[in-house]
Amino acid sequence: MNTAKARTAYQQSEAQTNIHPVKLIHLLYERVLIHLNLAEQGMRQGDVKARGENLSKAIAIVSELNASIKDSDASEAAAFLRGLYSAILVELPKVGITGDPGAISQAHRYLDRLREIWEATAMREAGLTVGPTPEETAAPRPEPQAAAPPGIAEYGLAGPRKLKGQDVAACQLRGVSVAI
Repeated sequence: MNTAKARTAYQQSEAQTNIHPVKLIHLLYERVLIHLNLAEQGMRQGDVKARGENLSKAIAIVSELNASIKDSDASEAAAFLRGLYSAILVELPKVGITGDPGAISQAHRYLDRLREIWEATAMREAGLTVGPTPEETAAPRPEPQAAAPPGIAEYGLAGPRKLKGQDVAACQLRGVSVAI
C-alpha cells in the first residue's frame, strides 16, 4: 500500500473513532431497534438462526447501554434506566426458549421511546439534530401500552413511567450529562 492510501485509511479510521458520545448512544438505540425487528421477523418466518443471532446482538447492545451509565450516578433517571435495561436483559433471553414475541415487542416500544427522548434532548443539547425517518413521516405512531414488561417490578419499578423531554432528572452517561 502506498503512503497516500495508508494515510487516507488512517484518517478515515481516526474519524470513525471520534464519534461524539451522544451520537454513539443514539447509534446504539438505532441498531438495537433494527436487531429487535430482525429477531421478530425471524420468529414470524420460523428462522431460528436469524432470531437467535439478532436477539443475541440486541442483548449485547442493551448490555452496553446499561454499562454506559456511570456507577456513581445515583439520579432517578439513572436508576430508572438501570431497572429498565435490567428487566429487558432478563426477558429477551427467555424469547429463545418460550418463542413469545411479546417481550421483543415490549422491549422495542421502550427502547424506541428512549431513542425519541434521546433525540429530543441529548442530541439537540449537543447540536446533533436528526430528522424524522420516512416511516415516522408516513404513519402516526401507536400509543405505548401501559403494561410493564414482565419482570420489571422485580427491579423496583412498579410500572412504566412516561418520560418527557422536560424531565429534570440528570443522567450521566460516560461523562455526558443530559436531561431526560
